[in-house]
Amino acid sequence: ARPAIHLEGAELDVVEAVVVLNSLIRDSWQKACESAFILGREVYQFHAIVRKVNRRKKTQDRILVVSNQWIYNMEMFGEEGPQEEFKWSLPIGSLLRVAAGKDDSKLGEFPATIHFDLVVAKQLLAQNAYKDRKLGTKGSSVNDKHQLLFISPYARDRCTMALVALYYSQAKKRLAFTRGNEATGIRRSQLGPEVIKKEGTLEKYTRGIVGNMVGKHPRFVQIKSTGYIAWGKEKGKIKFDEAIVGVRDEGAALEQFKLTDEEKAQFFCVLTSGKSLYFLCPSVQEKKDWVACINTIIEKAAYSK
Repeated sequence: ARPAIHLEGAELDVVEAVVVLNSLIRDSWQKACESAFILGREVYQFHAIVRKVNRRKKTQDRILVVSNQWIYNMEMFGEEGPQEEFKWSLPIGSLLRVAAGKDDSKLGEFPATIHFDLVVAKQLLAQNAYKDRKLGTKGSSVNDKHQLLFISPYARDRCTMALVALYYSQAKKRLAFTRGNEATGIRRSQLGPEVIKKEGTLEKYTRGIVGNMVGKHPRFVQIKSTGYIAWGKEKGKIKFDEAIVGVRDEGAALEQFKLTDEEKAQFFCVLTSGKSLYFLCPSVQEKKDWVACINTIIEKAAYSK
């Protein structure tokens, strides 16, 4: 069970005590974070205790700390307080999309998925004010998508809405935000009987979990009318499928794959409920056909809501 403070007394006294406690907690966190790793003109905004879902689908306890300029992912710490090292940090301006997932009250899971554009992140890091910063201080691989489980819907909504507001204050434009089923992909039942809308063999690119290793393998890929993408080694050996969230012409990891200009024109990224998938098509026209097919599925799902 989570540690808790139980307050008893008159309603106004309890409300006043809660306000005072929240203020003291915020002040202590602001002092600790701004002493340890929040630099210069940055100002602490809030923090959240979360469970992060990693690429192996395992959950890890983490602390998400947000300043007016950066988002930090930290390991849990004890009485020593926050340290200078953190798992990764990314600028607010590199946010691409925020999605609040479908709640599961029984399991106490209130999900949100945060998408970043790592190309934009590196552009921001090239600016004079950030030249001493880097994308995280542990490990050598930073993901463009992070799935988080919050302890309550209030904590999740507070975080997602704050990120939307902070992004607008910097970029002067709205951050893409979805809630509910849109956030975790299209439900199979939304679009009627399952039909294969497009299939074929594509070169699938992967990033190593450790280091900068890049792999690529031919995979048989299917786009389904129910809003799912499936893939496997061969047509008769489809082993994986994920709910489609979106599609991009290039993808945030494009720079890491070190593609030629010709390959870049044939490359696209599918954002799913579980990961980002990267594919190289045999031609530019094939890429256009795949992207158009996926966009049609997404638009049909949006219309059916």
